[in-house]
Amino acid sequence: MASKNKFEIVNGNVHISREEWKQIAEVTYREDYYEELTSVTWTATNGYIKNAKFGLLHRYMMQKWYGNEVFDEMTKRGWVVDHMNNNGYDCRICNLEFLPSRHNVAKGQILDVEAEEMRLHIALNIFKDFTTGLYQISIGFNDNIYFYNAETKENQLINTLYLLYDCDYKQVIYDAEEILLKYQTEKKFGLGKLNFIDYRCEFPPKIEFTERELDEIVNGDRCFIERDGEIYFVPGKNNWILSAHYEEGWKPSL
Repeated sequence: MASKNKFEIVNGNVHISREEWKQIAEVTYREDYYEELTSVTWTATNGYIKNAKFGLLHRYMMQKWYGNEVFDEMTKRGWVVDHMNNNGYDCRICNLEFLPSRHNVAKGQILDVEAEEMRLHIALNIFKDFTTGLYQISIGFNDNIYFYNAETKENQLINTLYLLYDCDYKQVIYDAEEILLKYQTEKKFGLGKLNFIDYRCEFPPKIEFTERELDEIVNGDRCFIERDGEIYFVPGKNNWILSAHYEEGWKPSL
């Protein structure tokens, strides 16, 4: 029987959809399981994607990427598969990680809730780069935040911040919680006590807006600006950064 889903390969990911779904499910594309993945019908239940033959989609993906032996051992130890961004439809391997059940519950009650509450101010997400085995925290800034460079003593408006980690996933979660707590209470956060091994910043380009463009941005009628053939996103009224994607292959600077 043919699948009732629609499948489309987009930028190295498989988009899975059904007419009645409110959003698209995603998995990381790999040729060896694509035919199997698309041979069945996937359904949405309580925020997760599943199939009667293969079970939950996020667990299916972890079995494919880590192998049955590792998957069965982690399950036996009481570890679950965590959606790092708390989106059950996002089953890309960069969004999945093993986590002890009690820590998964705690993350769901603290980090996942606070990250969503703060998203329109600072959009924080955690990713795992399977190509390096390292974690990344990405933060897209919707509020006007300035990055202070201790070496140059300069303050500069920042668009996005990326933190690279080579440690236990639980430690990355604790750092993410610390960042959100500091920003909630102080409207700023420092990097000195965090456990990352490298960082990168992206700063907004120096663009002069016309009066019309500025009015449209402020009113929420425009969120993109084109200059010299380049398209730039400009956060404004009703237009926000919701996630800054991780940088695949990033390793610490020597």
